[in-house]
Amino acid sequence: MLKNNHILFIVNPISGIKNNQVIAKQIIQILNDNHITVDTIYTKHKNYAKEYILNMKNPLYTSILILGGDGTINEILNGILLRKDRYLPIFGFLPGGTGNSVLHDLNYLDPISALAPILNNSIKYIDVMSLTFNHHVEYSINILGWGLVSDIAILAEKLRFIGQIRYDLASLYYIMKLKARDCQLIIDNKLYHDKYIFILIQNTIHTGKGMKAAPNAILDDGLIDIVFVNQAANRFELIKLLAKLSSGTHIQSEYVQYKQVHKIKLLPTVNEAVNIDGDVKNQTPVEVSVLSKKLPIYY
Repeated sequence: MLKNNHILFIVNPISGIKNNQVIAKQIIQILNDNHITVDTIYTKHKNYAKEYILNMKNPLYTSILILGGDGTINEILNGILLRKDRYLPIFGFLPGGTGNSVLHDLNYLDPISALAPILNNSIKYIDVMSLTFNHHVEYSINILGWGLVSDIAILAEKLRFIGQIRYDLASLYYIMKLKARDCQLIIDNKLYHDKYIFILIQNTIHTGKGMKAAPNAILDDGLIDIVFVNQAANRFELIKLLAKLSSGTHIQSEYVQYKQVHKIKLLPTVNEAVNIDGDVKNQTPVEVSVLSKKLPIYY
């Protein structure tokens, strides 16, 4: 049973750099003024939203509105798709994180403006990436990163106390170390083998804070976009390449390969954690495939 025209509003109060609790009150008032009923919950800890969604009982909501970052979206996505009852509400995304990668693709960077498709009941379906590990499956609509990008994210999390500059410092540290990793790739059933500095597997154009890592990505094209940086890039070339991420021109570099595919399997010589929507977890090997137009969203 579904609650018609009844929205569950999930707010991550500590995500991002703004006061999400204040913004949430403004959003609730706007929705109420438009005769939309909202039940609001505030996340209390990591994986709170995922656990809440997994254990939610009838009656269920027709829509789930999210004010948080990419990690909060990922939690709720997995909470929904790991349920056994095929419950699939409409997702509404409001920017409340630091990077807001998915919202950059949707061009909704102001949480009040991002309410427009919800108020207009404008819906589209986007792709979801299915991530198959040795013992379980997860889901993502943003990114899976391996290699340097995971190293940077791990160190940046440890340096969280110094603020946003932590990403720059972590990036510089691992650029200086410059480690290439040996990896076999199976891409649409074709085998590749090389050493790579990092690999990005994306459903979105953006990653991080507005970086156009996969500039040709489309949320509903049935493809995943892959960026490979091979071992030939030295420290200086890597710095130049990373500086071009904001414009998307890095894919023109001789050190970068860019492919649009249906599935890819990473088989590194040494298995390490991967970056999934900004959260470093799990271990390779991993196979990534596309669930075409799986997720309904307000857009």
